[in-house]
Amino acid sequence: MKNNNSLLLHLMNFKSNFYLILILLITLSCNNDKKASTENLSGKYHFLEDTGTQIYLPKAFERYSLTEYQRLLDSLTTKKEYEIETERLESLSKMDGSLYIYYDNENGSTFTINTRPYFAFTKEDAPQLLGLITENNDKVKENSDAKFTKITAKYGGDKNQQLFKAIYKVSGKSMKNDVYNTSYIISSKGQTVFIQLSTLEEINFDPYVEKIILK
Repeated sequence: MKNNNSLLLHLMNFKSNFYLILILLITLSCNNDKKASTENLSGKYHFLEDTGTQIYLPKAFERYSLTEYQRLLDSLTTKKEYEIETERLESLSKMDGSLYIYYDNENGSTFTINTRPYFAFTKEDAPQLLGLITENNDKVKENSDAKFTKITAKYGGDKNQQLFKAIYKVSGKSMKNDVYNTSYIISSKGQTVFIQLSTLEEINFDPYVEKIILK
């Protein structure tokens, strides 16, 4: 496969950090969630300083610094969970690129976006991306009673822009609520972003993702 070695290097760089993000999102999801409306897409743009990317999110989402988010963790988790997640957040902040954190206090939804070194991928690469997610889901199960049910996984794009999307329902006896984790990997205009959205209901967030401006 063309550029396969380059893709594999990027996937290897994703592995451990994807696992950290997934644990974090499962821990923080709580209370109510509202479905994004495709007809009345209210929201606002947020600017990502390192790349100039602009993301469009529902108005309730607010950006948190690492320190602010650690305080949020402290208020939502046990002491042990706080220590684990703080360490993982610090690891995420050391990834290539930048990590941006947004939290919706009204609905308990978490949105994270990592700007990543650019890599293009094709439909033929989609099974590798799905395998990465599956592998990291298995790692989460080793440390919890979480059960992952795949809702969808699909590729879309052309030579100019590529998008991979996967949705998993996460449930477990130790969890207060089921959680829906939606992942997007988008490559376009020499940029790659990795998005994770955690909600309590399965929602259609595609309209917001479609409004992302990559420069």
